[in-house]
Amino acid sequence: MPILKNVSLDLPAGRTLGIIGASGSGKSTLCRLLSGLVPPDDGQILYQGQDLATAPTQVRRKIRPAIQMIFQDPYGALDPRQTVRDIVGEPLDDAPDRDARILKALEDVGLSADMANRYPKAFSGGQRQRIAIARALITRPSVIIADEAVSALDVSTQAIVLNLLLDLQKRHGLAYVFVSHDLAVIRHLSHHIAVLDQGRIVESGPASDLLAAPTQPATKALLDNTY
Repeated sequence: MPILKNVSLDLPAGRTLGIIGASGSGKSTLCRLLSGLVPPDDGQILYQGQDLATAPTQVRRKIRPAIQMIFQDPYGALDPRQTVRDIVGEPLDDAPDRDARILKALEDVGLSADMANRYPKAFSGGQRQRIAIARALITRPSVIIADEAVSALDVSTQAIVLNLLLDLQKRHGLAYVFVSHDLAVIRHLSHHIAVLDQGRIVESGPASDLLAAPTQPATKALLDNTY
């Protein structure tokens, strides 16, 4: 796992931070740290002033629903033995409004209520990713971390899912950390971009400015390889 050093990022509410970098630069490691899947060896991960690395267990449990993750493989991330209802509703345990929230989450991502009792194998790749997004939404998060969330989809389906994410951001004020090797995707979604190279942020700035006039060799290399 790549070691991250001196990485400092800020994510305002309702905005998208795009993360780009070559393979092995530390993008997925950063996602795992921000989502709490692995603890940092040093430094702070602050959410509304609380350090996720050192906060008491009770505080971390309260914060955890606010930070959700969408993974790259929409099929591998879904348990094939569970129905969509069980997959999406799993984080809610026995909440009294569980079923209503499941159906609302499905509605938010453009899936009908009658799909709730089907299994993942019955859906296309784009629909499976919508299910994964619904599961992320079910806890009413304020931050969603997306690690190559559309790279496994064909181009037309990518566009549908990206536009869905933009719509959800506007409706719910979501903040995204969006990792992608595809700069066209990053350009479409991001307000701000940070460039990772060998575990360090080598350049960051407003998306349009950074993509139009990169200053660092690592950024220029990424642009040259893409366009």
